[in-house]
Amino acid sequence: MKIDMSMREAMRARLEAKPKCIHKKWINFPTGAKALLTDFWLAFQLAVLAFLYAFFAWFFPIFFYISLAITLVCAVHVLVCERDGQCKASWLFLLMISGGCGYIVYILADKHVCYGYDRKRFQEISKRALPHVAEFKTGESSAVVANDCRYIYNAGGFVPYDGTDIRYFSGAHDFFDDAFRTLEGAKKFIFLEFFIYSEGTLLERLLSLLSRKVEEGVEVRLLYDDAGCQGILSEQTKKRIRESGINMRVFARMFAPFSFGLNFRDHRKIIVVDGKTGYAGGCNVADECVNEVKMNGYWKDAGVRLDGAAVDGLSLAFMRQWDFATREKTGYGSYLNHYERTENKSLIVPFAGGPEIEECLCRGVYANLISGAREKIYFMTPYLVPDGEIMNMLKSKALSGVDVRIVLPTVPDYGFIYKVSRSNAERLMSSGVKVYFVRGSFVHTKAMLTENAVTVGSVNMDMRAFFQEFDNGVYTDDEGCRAAVAEDFDEVFETCEPAERSKQNIFSRFITACLRVVSPLM
Repeated sequence: MKIDMSMREAMRARLEAKPKCIHKKWINFPTGAKALLTDFWLAFQLAVLAFLYAFFAWFFPIFFYISLAITLVCAVHVLVCERDGQCKASWLFLLMISGGCGYIVYILADKHVCYGYDRKRFQEISKRALPHVAEFKTGESSAVVANDCRYIYNAGGFVPYDGTDIRYFSGAHDFFDDAFRTLEGAKKFIFLEFFIYSEGTLLERLLSLLSRKVEEGVEVRLLYDDAGCQGILSEQTKKRIRESGINMRVFARMFAPFSFGLNFRDHRKIIVVDGKTGYAGGCNVADECVNEVKMNGYWKDAGVRLDGAAVDGLSLAFMRQWDFATREKTGYGSYLNHYERTENKSLIVPFAGGPEIEECLCRGVYANLISGAREKIYFMTPYLVPDGEIMNMLKSKALSGVDVRIVLPTVPDYGFIYKVSRSNAERLMSSGVKVYFVRGSFVHTKAMLTENAVTVGSVNMDMRAFFQEFDNGVYTDDEGCRAAVAEDFDEVFETCEPAERSKQNIFSRFITACLRVVSPLM
């Protein structure tokens, strides 16, 4: 199975091409009047909380002493209950410097407190969808793959499917070209769920296509994240989308009063066409993703296409999220079992994790892949800010002789996170991990490959993706897909040299150390 385009050829052509426009340096950085108003609104809410705290602490000293006592209790809770040492350090640092009010942030950051009611709603939605979930079977897969599948099922309720062909795309341009061809042939329904819909050539191309399909009688549902689209998707465009007949809904509205669930973002990327074909990956609907505009150098992204039974897994993930965001009750049965089974016996598991699930599913998928590897662990990620346990697992694997390689960007989107990523990469290098920085590129691909299986999706290697965001991916042991991903990695390795430890002055090392302390809270 071949990937669709040589990364070297694509990178060379698009780096040499004259950009249509120069985008903002920081991805998703809010611009425009509405985004500024959003920033003001969030700042206003924090200011109100700070004022109320200061007022009660000044005029009612007992309140201040009670706050200190609660902060102490929270500190003890961190020491006893937080499993990760880096998280412990971050929360203790925040509690110590907060002047007695850090407990408010700590409590509201707990998904059991902030998201408790919504988690109950999701459990009800999952119960309604349960009769439509396929039977759990692992077939003739290896013991390692069967254990991985069993974990994904027990932790999140996502089953493995056979009878599905899978195709890997090493670039977002090929990914969307193929998706648009499939969308052109839609007859019944289209599901789209993306973190970002950014105004530009790609979005206009998509909306033009979707408007035609609506006129043909195709049902189109489009789900977007309000935080992800701030400043890059105008109210005029949203109105135009709705007036065209597209059923467009928002996830986690930014302007909800005192919405402390702001960090729980829908970072998923899903396309489903007629229940027969589905797509997942790291690509957003934005011109920079397909290198139509220059932003952070050459943009490296990836995705997969599914044809067959596993498309039902993507459909269920979308419909559950749709019901969760809209409070509707979708008739699940009418959107399932429209696929045509293929002869492929490989296992394919579409999965989706988030704060609605007790287990940190997406983190667990990565951890199991790392744990089961005996020969190699390759992964690409824009950020390298995992918890201490994942870091130690990578170190142990490298020290035991496993070929561990990490691909990171050379062009950052967030400078402070990039500093932490480079620092963590250098810490791993001392244990034998090989780190590659792709020259002139922002690597947005989220893929991990071992000799047993591969996963491709929207899951970054960072704490936000592990514990706060709604993310999704596709796990598979398909030999063709693994070969295509391996070929992509080999081409990436050829475009860069293994990294060396950088030289930093005392001040730079101090700044990086401070950022690393608070990195779990980023």
